[in-house]
Parts: sequence; C-alpha cells; structure tokens
Amino acid sequence: MKRESKERMFFASLGIPMVICLIAFFWIVTMLLTGVGTLSWEYLTKSALQGGIFEMIIGTSYLFLGAAGIAAPVGVLAAIYLVEYAPSGRLTRVIDQAINNLAGVPSIVIGLFGFTLFSRQLGLGISLAAGWLTLALMILPIVIRGSEEAIRMVPTSFKEAALALGATKWESIRLTTLLAAAPGIVTSVVLGIARVAGETAAILFTSCVIITRGLPKSPLEPVMALAFNMYTKIVARGEPAQNVFGIALVLFSIVVLFAILAIALRTYYRRRQPWLR
Repeated sequence: MKRESKERMFFASLGIPMVICLIAFFWIVTMLLTGVGTLSWEYLTKSALQGGIFEMIIGTSYLFLGAAGIAAPVGVLAAIYLVEYAPSGRLTRVIDQAINNLAGVPSIVIGLFGFTLFSRQLGLGISLAAGWLTLALMILPIVIRGSEEAIRMVPTSFKEAALALGATKWESIRLTTLLAAAPGIVTSVVLGIARVAGETAAILFTSCVIITRGLPKSPLEPVMALAFNMYTKIVARGEPAQNVFGIALVLFSIVVLFAILAIALRTYYRRRQPWLR
C-alpha cells in the first residue's frame, strides 16, 4: 500500500506541469480569440497603407521560408557529417557542444550578432537577406539534431545492402539513408520554421521596417512582419495590447499550422515506414 501511494504521488507530480501548460495554453487562446472581431477578409488582404496587414503576412512568410531554405541544406549536411563521417574525438565533442550552445543563445543576442555581421560588416543593411541569415542561425540546431536522429533511425541494413551492391559510401547515404530519413528531416525543418515564425528580437535589427510601399522586390530590401508590427504598436506607440490581438491571432495561427503540419507528416510516414514505429 505504501508503494502504491508513492506511485500515485509520483504520477500526480508528473501531471501538475502538464495541467499548468494546458491552462496557460487555453488562457492564451481565449485571450487571442478576443481579436477575432477585428479580423475580416478585407483587413487581411488590404495593404498596410490602407490599414490592412497583407504585407505583414507575406513578409513573415518570406522571412521564415527563406531562412528555412538556407538552414535546411546546411543542417542536413552537418548532420550527415556528424553521423556518418565525424570521428569520435575532441573536435566532434566540441562541435556537438557548439550546436547545443547555439540552440540556447537568446534571440536578442542572435539579432545583435546578425546586425553586426550581416547588416553592417557584409553590407546587407536592413534587408530580407540579413533576416534570412539571422533566422537561419536559430533554425540550424533544430534541423541538425532532428536530422541526426532521423538518420540514426534508418536501419543499417539499408546502407549495408547498398554497399554490397557496389555503391560508394556517399551513394549509399544519398540514395538510401537520406531517402529513408527524409520524413524526419522534413519534420525538423517544419518545427524549425514554427520556432522562428514569431521571433521579434532576431529581426528587429536586421530586416524589418514599420511601413513599406508594397512587397520587397529583391532580397536586399526590408520587409514588414507581424511580430515586428505588434512590437512597434505596443512598445513604440504605446497602444493597448487589445488593439493587436487580431494580429497576434493571425501569427499564432501560422505557428500552430506549422506545428500541426509537422505532427501530420511524422504520423503519416511512421505508418508507411515500419522502422519508424
């Protein structure tokens, strides 16, 4: 009986953090739903010069899709090196620790780094390109770790069979391992996008402005973004938070959409690939 009581207490202690997270999540959703009344099709599709948020939605999409396009190939190549080629030694441990540390760097620090290096030293200024490179630094650890796990989950028999048929090591990785690990890699990229979709500090110094005339025509032009617009309205202009609940709801919906997409991809491919179960 004493052991059963300890088990109940243990499981209850595990459930408390879950309940707290659920309460916080539903409170946030309830708060954001108050902004539904401010949303309309006209508001979502009108230009910012006419009081809409169309450029902000497209600019936000430009930012995180471009960052993912940079981080995905770099992260996958890094994961392949760490899993398939990197020797076990001090250098590999240093690289692993550097990736872990990069994942823990505050976004404001990454934003300052991006402003110093990309905007000033490389001369990109306040532009899409500078924002892409800065956000890519935030996505990289997620893509690398997710791709590593996806590659390690592929049965070694796949690669061994390819090698037995005369393929080189790189051909076996490219034609078997990567294809089999593709679902996990795609999921990690999608989760990386969801991670940076609402970032403000990282794009505050590198890529965003308060207002533009239309969408950017090149990567060297600045953009408008939902998170940056919320920041300027509340902090710079001193508007009540209730005034931006509609914008916050749109941004929240984008983040949730990408999280759901990642879960759906993972579930779909786990059913199709028995070794992922």
